[in-house]
Amino acid sequence: MKRYKSLIGLLSLIIGLSSCEMRDELWGKGEVGPNDGVLELDLSSLYNGVKISRATDAVDNGTTTGNFNEEDINIDNYTLVVTKTDTQEEVEKGLVSDLKNEEGKVLIPLSEGDYSVKAYNYEGENVTVSERPFFKGEQTFSVKKGVSTGVDLSCKLACVEVELGVTESFTASFKDDYTVTVDNGEGATQVFTKDNLDKKYYFKTPDQQDHLSAAIKATSIEGNFIELKATIQKPADAEGGHANLAGGDSFVINLTEDGATDSYIKLGLEVDLTFTEVGETIEIPVENIIYDGPDVPEGGEDTDPEEPEASITFEGLPAKYTCTAGDSEIEGLQDVHISATRGIKNLNVTISGEIAGLLGMVQLPETFDICNMDEDVKEKVIGLQLVTDDEYNQLHAGTCTDFTFKLGSLLVLIPQVVQSGDSVFNLSVSDGVDTKSGDITVTVNPKEE
Repeated sequence: MKRYKSLIGLLSLIIGLSSCEMRDELWGKGEVGPNDGVLELDLSSLYNGVKISRATDAVDNGTTTGNFNEEDINIDNYTLVVTKTDTQEEVEKGLVSDLKNEEGKVLIPLSEGDYSVKAYNYEGENVTVSERPFFKGEQTFSVKKGVSTGVDLSCKLACVEVELGVTESFTASFKDDYTVTVDNGEGATQVFTKDNLDKKYYFKTPDQQDHLSAAIKATSIEGNFIELKATIQKPADAEGGHANLAGGDSFVINLTEDGATDSYIKLGLEVDLTFTEVGETIEIPVENIIYDGPDVPEGGEDTDPEEPEASITFEGLPAKYTCTAGDSEIEGLQDVHISATRGIKNLNVTISGEIAGLLGMVQLPETFDICNMDEDVKEKVIGLQLVTDDEYNQLHAGTCTDFTFKLGSLLVLIPQVVQSGDSVFNLSVSDGVDTKSGDITVTVNPKEE
């Protein structure tokens, strides 16, 4: 009988030890106390209404996962934090991959009480603008002694997504030197150009803000500069009743040509808003896009009678000069003074005649805009002392109202390289509404033998 009881005891001990082993394996890596319960966490990332866990997952033909890097949607890379509500003590923190048990489950023993659990892909709470999306999920729950509490936690986009596009009508009517500066109203700004077209940026979600602002600068094919400010208002009846901007709001802003007259062309915006939590997309109504720009005369309407008659004036233009081949100076040569009360938005220089074929010597194109130059042309123009670096910054910003164009250092080269004939420099100035131009003609007479 004693042997039988001993055998029963031994078997009970083995079973008990095995049960503890199995329990630890089932419940996770931590030890489970007699008054503990267990958090059983089901974690995922959510975008466009689709649960995703890896960039390699076959989800909506890759439309969703193709937008993100593996590190941002693979939940194994996420940081998990469990906090006790009454003491605000972090009772568990670590990478999800480190907190999983051998069966790939997140099971965390916790004492009885109230808790919150959050997970995120990186510390993005205070990042103003980033190319990296910020996913976060947070939820409260309660733990009972001896009970497993299941929590389904979805990490959603916790920032505002913005992307810029252009329509075919815009590219047909405007040059590619446009800039769009988007502002969330709380210090988060991003400049969009042709170089980051169709690229997503992630703005910090502002507090109590119902709109984005966009400042647009563009030049029409004809050379007219347009500057426009727009307020993109989120509809008050938006999905979920969130009239203010919220994490997961995704804006696609498209520049478009918005009507034209014989003398002027306008631009506008078309904006789609997607609620990425549910994957629903709406078009922002036209009345929710409020424009604030210079008054532009429409076809058939009178211009503003209060507008000054001469908003652009020249001194020293038009002008004609005569010299002889080989001269080192041009008699009577003077600089051109330009005044534009609205600010000089474009200053196009077009070079023709005898000197045009020799521009390769100074590495200048036949036409360039002093207000909007690429780095190579800017370097050459500054080197020829046509403009200083500070002057260019003002001209590029469109805020310069008075500018002296010092053409002397360029024009004196003409009689040294041209044997005879006319060389013409056309200057065309636009202030965003009006355009005025004039020619400087240099006639080189052949040198007498």
